[in-house]
Amino acid sequence: MLGRSFFDDPVMMHFLPDADVRRAKLHRVFQILLKLGLPYGACFMTDGCETAALWRPPNQWHVPFWQYIVNAPALLGVFGTGVLNVMTTMDRVEKLHPKTPHWYLQVLGTDPPKQGKGFASVIMRKQLAVADASGLPCYLESSKSTNIPVYRAFGFEVTGEIVIPEGPTLWPMWRQPH
Repeated sequence: MLGRSFFDDPVMMHFLPDADVRRAKLHRVFQILLKLGLPYGACFMTDGCETAALWRPPNQWHVPFWQYIVNAPALLGVFGTGVLNVMTTMDRVEKLHPKTPHWYLQVLGTDPPKQGKGFASVIMRKQLAVADASGLPCYLESSKSTNIPVYRAFGFEVTGEIVIPEGPTLWPMWRQPH
């Protein structure tokens, strides 16, 4: 489901420019991200598997270098020689990541036929309530300008731009606790 929802994502299109290859490999990208995120207990899915969100708890957003090494075979299997581009891009994005403790929304995706029906709102409201109850802000990087108004509706504000050389622009967004 996440592979389908990110098929037209600018970052994924940058990493996997060939549509057929992207269609075949995106599910493996999200298997890796899920494997990295599950230990934190903040991966959620709606009951009918319409939407999934991968959150990272405060001070757990950074992917340590050893995780890249441990997952090197899987990463090479997905990205091949493009894995260096992926690692360089991730390093660039991580260097600009806020250091203040916060909840990090790493991935939010809805199956394309289910988009616009409120499934993502259910997951967002649930985790934002957890963040608000603990008095912690939230952070994300939007890879689509069209998603910015959606995130603004949840209280996120754009804090800048991250321009990937020869690639897409990401919009970092911050949300203060309510």
